[in-house]
Amino acid sequence: MQGKSSVSGDNNAAGLTGLTGLTGIDVDLHDVGELTPSIAAVAALASTPSALRNIEHLRLHETDRLSALANEINKLGGDVTQTASDLMINPKPLKLSAATPTDHYLFNTYEDHRMATAGAIIGLVVPGVIVENIETTKKTLPDFPGLWRQMLGN
Repeated sequence: MQGKSSVSGDNNAAGLTGLTGLTGIDVDLHDVGELTPSIAAVAALASTPSALRNIEHLRLHETDRLSALANEINKLGGDVTQTASDLMINPKPLKLSAATPTDHYLFNTYEDHRMATAGAIIGLVVPGVIVENIETTKKTLPDFPGLWRQMLGN
């Protein structure tokens, strides 16, 4: 994705930057499927298409993660299509829809901690995105809700 990550300072601040902008990837995620929601969120913000492949087993997790990711990203104006085993992500600017009756969009987590993490990533870039039940992240990162609130300044 042509990005660079870093951890610095006493608070272990993390950063992700694109060298010349994040670019898409074509990758088999079968063996690291748990990373798919986070990678899909970053891919939706990239400048070129991505193909996340061989992840059909994610349809059997807390929710059908392929459908959930496509649904939530597309509601923000994204262009995600799914096959039986893959997600194809074509970059489009993500934003609140003109049809959104408020100044925010509730990113549905489907009570799935990985979906909450994906929503958090998108919410860092897309103004007005609010993650439904960020507390679900406690399943794998107990301190995430507090860290998230600190990072957002509230």
